[in-house]
Amino acid sequence: MENFKTVELEDYFDLFQDFERKKRNTRWKQNSKFVVTLPVSLIDMMLKRGKRFETVIAKSPHTGSVIYTNGKLIISLKTIKSLFHQTINVLIKHITTMQKDPRVSDIKMIVMVGGFSECELVQDALCDKLGKSVSLIMSDEAGLDTMKGAVLYGFQPNASADFFLNRLSKMHAEDFKDLISKGYYASYENRVYLAGACNIGKSSLASILIGDDVPKKWYSTDGLVIHFGRNGIHLEDKKMIPLIKSDTNILRKLLLGNPNIEARQMESKQSIVSTNIQKRVPEQSKVDHDLSRPSEKVAKSNSAKQLTDQTAAQRELGSPKGYKRQEASQRKDSKGGAISKSTLPQIKQQTATSIQSNVLQEIRDGTYKIRVAPSDLVDFGGQRSFDMTHQLFIQHKGTFVLMFDGRYGLHSKLKEYQEGPITAKDILLHWVTSILIYCGEGDNTMPMILFAATHSDSFCADEIPNQKRQLIRELTKLFQSHNQKEHILYDRIFFINATQPDDQEIELLKDTLVEIAFQQSTWGQRMPVAWVPLELQLSEMRTKGINLITKEEIQNMNRSNSEFMLNVPHLEEFLKIQHSLGKIMYFDQPGLHNFIVVQPTAMVNILRSFITDEIFWPKNDVLRQILSTMVNTGTVKKKELFDLWSQPQFQEFLPSTEHKEYIVQVLVHLDILVEPKREDKQDSRNETYLVPCLVNSRIPDTFLKFEEQKTICLAYKLTKSIIPAALSFKLIAAAVTIWPLKVVKGRNCLYSQSSIMTVDKENELLIQIKDDRVLICLRNIFSRYNISPDIAASIQDCLVLALERVLLFYHDCFGRSTANLDVKSLYAIRVGVICQKRMCFLPLSNAKRRQTWICHREQKHETKCCLYWVFDRNTRTCGTMCKGPPKELLSLSPTDKHLVRLATQLSVNEFEEFFISLDMTRAELDEIEHCYPRTEIMCRKLMALYKWKKKNETISLQDLLDALTKIKRPHYLCQISREQTNLFNKAKSRQISPTDEVLQQLSRQLGNCYTHLGIELGISFSSIEESMYRFPKDMYDLIYDILKKWKEQENATVHILMIALQRIDCGGLRFLQEKYK
Repeated sequence: MENFKTVELEDYFDLFQDFERKKRNTRWKQNSKFVVTLPVSLIDMMLKRGKRFETVIAKSPHTGSVIYTNGKLIISLKTIKSLFHQTINVLIKHITTMQKDPRVSDIKMIVMVGGFSECELVQDALCDKLGKSVSLIMSDEAGLDTMKGAVLYGFQPNASADFFLNRLSKMHAEDFKDLISKGYYASYENRVYLAGACNIGKSSLASILIGDDVPKKWYSTDGLVIHFGRNGIHLEDKKMIPLIKSDTNILRKLLLGNPNIEARQMESKQSIVSTNIQKRVPEQSKVDHDLSRPSEKVAKSNSAKQLTDQTAAQRELGSPKGYKRQEASQRKDSKGGAISKSTLPQIKQQTATSIQSNVLQEIRDGTYKIRVAPSDLVDFGGQRSFDMTHQLFIQHKGTFVLMFDGRYGLHSKLKEYQEGPITAKDILLHWVTSILIYCGEGDNTMPMILFAATHSDSFCADEIPNQKRQLIRELTKLFQSHNQKEHILYDRIFFINATQPDDQEIELLKDTLVEIAFQQSTWGQRMPVAWVPLELQLSEMRTKGINLITKEEIQNMNRSNSEFMLNVPHLEEFLKIQHSLGKIMYFDQPGLHNFIVVQPTAMVNILRSFITDEIFWPKNDVLRQILSTMVNTGTVKKKELFDLWSQPQFQEFLPSTEHKEYIVQVLVHLDILVEPKREDKQDSRNETYLVPCLVNSRIPDTFLKFEEQKTICLAYKLTKSIIPAALSFKLIAAAVTIWPLKVVKGRNCLYSQSSIMTVDKENELLIQIKDDRVLICLRNIFSRYNISPDIAASIQDCLVLALERVLLFYHDCFGRSTANLDVKSLYAIRVGVICQKRMCFLPLSNAKRRQTWICHREQKHETKCCLYWVFDRNTRTCGTMCKGPPKELLSLSPTDKHLVRLATQLSVNEFEEFFISLDMTRAELDEIEHCYPRTEIMCRKLMALYKWKKKNETISLQDLLDALTKIKRPHYLCQISREQTNLFNKAKSRQISPTDEVLQQLSRQLGNCYTHLGIELGISFSSIEESMYRFPKDMYDLIYDILKKWKEQENATVHILMIALQRIDCGGLRFLQEKYK
């Protein structure tokens, strides 16, 4: 039987529970035999060992009194009674011995309670032996009396024991239904996180806290491990205790929370409920004392019993084993298709009667641990695990124990980190900032951060106090000035030996964790009892291995609980609160709210498929190459993700394609994956995603050498101490969805906490996270004065939107209200330039009031270009205070785009005057008109300016300004850097290259604008002329040829093409917008 218990634990318990029920309910005087149904797994186990029950029974002393047939044991009553003789004799001996004690010798009445007292054999034996000296009293449901007393005690814990004895049997199903419909209970939720550097004993401490054996050898934790309900807090003793078996039982949580009804007092109904108690006396003098409980109430009590029996009979269908067999066949049938109801095993409906019955069973089976609140424990493998998965945990704050090796202190280089001189101080600072980044001033106590130093066993007893004081001094110096120091217990340290369960410092740590748990505002938080039915059903799903369900399925479950069905708003509230407590994952976002992750640990395991250290990579070469590419380039194809998830350890969580597609969307929502640039809309499996959190490589120094005259700078300084990697991942992810990454030698310029993006052919953008600032550099290939203020202002608007979205995300996840939050107060904006190869900044408010400033390097800088970041794009003409373009810009040679922008502003008559003012002749203009007789006017203007440019070896924008001044239009030059940026809001979905078919169709949507279009797309005049000579008569082929030349360039995207079409205003834009919505 021991082997059967080990291999088939569930069937083992079912066998004994079946025996227990028959023991209680058998009418021994009416029946002549006792029948036990044996589990199929036990019969199979015997057959595998070459034994048959018939043979074994024939060779035993019980042959003749025990018969095996059709999977059942039929036992004679004489034999079964003999099994109870010893236990009953011990019970009688104990009572008779007590009666001899003078302190209780005057007791004349004994109340029989507990499941064993319902057995007729016990009742008859006690009556025969004791009936003459005492009266035996037993209620109809003696096995439930203890539970009823516990529930009543929950209502009024300060009431006397005599009060509960008087009301022992007065609660019935109607009272329980009222309790669930209108009641509340105190919820005790707690979570402890173990974090810090690797190889310091975090998992060893976790093993002690959950009661497991301490590992003797270090094995690196793969990501993180969550121990749900493996650690408990005794509410009366205020002690932390390990729970050998996970305790997440909803009914125990309900009983633990002293449920009561706040709408009205329970006594109003209880006062009219009668009881049914009978007095057991010897058979010859037996007297019934029936206090006449109404028959319908008896029927309800019986139905609860019947439902419990029925549930037990159905257990095989709902067991994890049965479900896995059933699920396997369904997966085979579904062929990776959509999630359907048929994939779910039967989930029991919840009624007042069934819930009450199950609560009673908890007490009857002795599995209810009175006054112990289960707690969760999270063991992080390292900082990266938190950075990359923080979105799953920041909802539930808890207490963090930050650990480090006490032998090396805070300032020694850690050999486990090869990427640089990293110390325990660096890791602790990073963790503290990551934990407290958006914990506002109004947050009381939680989250709380403690510090534990390990390896105290490496010091002599008299050395430990001195080492401990030294470490406390270092921690105090590090955190005493922190602006959220109330969350940091820096003046105390626990110097532990994580290999010794009885270590005194660990006991002190546990006591402190309990003390903090009792202080948190959510401890004992009131929760509606009406949520219990759904919680029970979700808990049953977890037990049966269900990880993901549809919104429709939980709605159906809710409707099935007809007595306690939540309305739509209350169901939404239930899901969101469960999400905030970390019990489920539910995202109320379009495309995500149709699914619910029932088991959050499933998401952790899914993330572990690619957020993992190299030592945990699979042995398969193809999969290793996928992970290597992700780490080196920060990219992954959807098909490659699906390949990783096809490994056996992940198929349990993602059995179908629809499961995988949903998880991809969740990861995109959390900015762990970044939306792809779609190269082929027909094959979504080739979509390429960016994974910023995985990139290890740092940006090369050569990419940080921006030239002073070509760059303007911007900085967002957060009000917190530093920016954690968790935030930088989301911010960079938001940016790269707007602008495409720059590609150098076939590699995307995506690096750890930095990236370089291509704005257009002339401008590139650097984003870098450094300490407490987000740094941005916008570089133009010609000059910073050539940067369009519209583009700079548009970039700044996009970045502010992304930054504020990230800040609000954290506030929402921490449960903080954002209704009255001024998100702009969370950061300050600074603008600047490159000064002596470094960034030099000035607060934006100061820059707006000055034309120049002198920096701390004693260099003088102008603010004009710096203010491009906040340029008013609604202004289309120069104001009265405009002094014209800066001298630095006027010294530059005009580009082809400059000439196009200028020609666009000049009318035909103005252009003729302007052209002659450039020291050109009327005859030269006539020659252009003769060479291009059938071309549009804009084409002739551009060809005339091209002729001027070719005629003069050295030209500058100053020459253009002089000519414009002569015709009294000098401010036309101020507008040549202006851009239209209203298309930027949809740039994210248009960072793809148009197909040749689309370009062919587009060419027939445009008018006679090939020269203007070519220049806006960056095609040179000479190349446009070459196309004109090749296609002198076919305008459509000419435009198509120019479009094909443009497509061969780097970063030829639909977004850039749309901007060009908007500029020339010759049609085609609406056509493209319809094609790429």
